[in-house]
Amino acid sequence: MRSGFTLLELMVVVALLVIVTMMAFMGFRYMTAVMNKAVATTGARENLSVVMDQLTKELREVTTVNDLIGTNDGSRANYGVTLPAAGATRGIVDVLTVPADYGALTSGSTYVFRTNVDNLPNGIVLEFFTIDTSLTPAKHRIRYSLTAPNALGVYKGLAQGFWALSTYEPCEITYCNNTWNGSSWSSELPQPMTDQVVTGFTITRPSWSSNVLQITLEAQVRGLGGTGYNTVRLIGLVTVRQ
Repeated sequence: MRSGFTLLELMVVVALLVIVTMMAFMGFRYMTAVMNKAVATTGARENLSVVMDQLTKELREVTTVNDLIGTNDGSRANYGVTLPAAGATRGIVDVLTVPADYGALTSGSTYVFRTNVDNLPNGIVLEFFTIDTSLTPAKHRIRYSLTAPNALGVYKGLAQGFWALSTYEPCEITYCNNTWNGSSWSSELPQPMTDQVVTGFTITRPSWSSNVLQITLEAQVRGLGGTGYNTVRLIGLVTVRQ
């Protein structure tokens, strides 16, 4: 007769192995979720920081006078900050046609941006003008817009199942810098500055000073459980010399 393990002892060992394995797996899943959230948060903050850094730098170069390098853009003055208007706030709710109530999206639906806002194309949130005098004087019309990725008018954005909050679609911020040639503006098209992570882009010109612009940028990141979300927010305050 040789000694060995009883069936009961084997069952106890197997049960302990199962418990230890499950604990290790749950710990691994939690650490993976923490790392994924940290990566997503860092990526969202980097996207917003790129916009905030460039936008604040350019706003400090806004033209202060109605110069002679093209004084009119149709019926619109083309110097200083023209959007938003003095004493007004402009954001995503002002550049959407669908839905009329920002955030009220049904399953499978996406945002539709205005194609003509105040005689301007696309979802323009901020517009201002600068003058480059480094070589030949040139006037620049700079526009920051909100939109969703598309190709030839066909939506190419994230599926709704990947959004952090099901009723709010993440957008991207685009940038366009046109130059005045003496009779018209150049035809450069808006180019994306961010990934599809932006859920808020608001510019406020308080009534107490039209020279002050408050910039608010927001992005949403999925929570650890995959259902909730956290908001990444950057706020900037710029005084322009108009």
